[in-house]
Amino acid sequence: MKNRSEELVEVIGKKIVTGEYASGEILPKVEDLSEIHGVSRTVVRESLKSLATMGLVRSNQRSGTIVLPRLDWQWWNLDILTWEIENNNKEFWLHLTEVRLGLEPVVASLAAKRATDQDMVKITDAFYRLEQSIGDKEAWASADLDFHESILHASYNELIINTGRTLSKALLLSREKTIQATEKFEESSFDGPTKEALKRHRSIYEAVLARDGEKAQAEMTNLILDVMRIIEFIYNDHS
Repeated sequence: MKNRSEELVEVIGKKIVTGEYASGEILPKVEDLSEIHGVSRTVVRESLKSLATMGLVRSNQRSGTIVLPRLDWQWWNLDILTWEIENNNKEFWLHLTEVRLGLEPVVASLAAKRATDQDMVKITDAFYRLEQSIGDKEAWASADLDFHESILHASYNELIINTGRTLSKALLLSREKTIQATEKFEESSFDGPTKEALKRHRSIYEAVLARDGEKAQAEMTNLILDVMRIIEFIYNDHS
């Protein structure tokens, strides 16, 4: 259960992420926020400190508390990632997919070269879970994340693995929402619990098992480009 300070952080943080409090805007004074939200001034000050740590605001005695530009936000903060995903923002979904595009093809190539026999067992188990998840959106989203994480860990690149772990919950939320949003459209077959999506993942799986780094990288690139194409399709044609 969240305390009053954490609750207020969420309320104000969501307003910033959704644009209700715009970049450059001055937030209400501490005493006004205290009255508006029915909390003590101490709670307000604690909340503003937390928001400042996230890079969402900056406070000083003269100008008050100002909302910072999106480029200043601490994007790897899980709360910010979660609020942005809940905001259903096309640009954020595309940016998150671009991060995947920059990392996961390289990860697949490294895994094909570096995976141990034990890693291969974990990758195989994760793929079998995908096979068993056809038709089940939630099970597919979870199995899909596990499949990609098993390949991530087999890359043995500590910096990339740490980045992947930081993003793991946000990526799971993104997968769930993408699947829900695309299930109405024929184009969703590449990003949901379908045989076509399984076929795409099988190509990656077989390339990694064959230790074909070049093919693993190419197949992972194709899969993520499909996800990006779906997002563009949904928002451009069916928003």
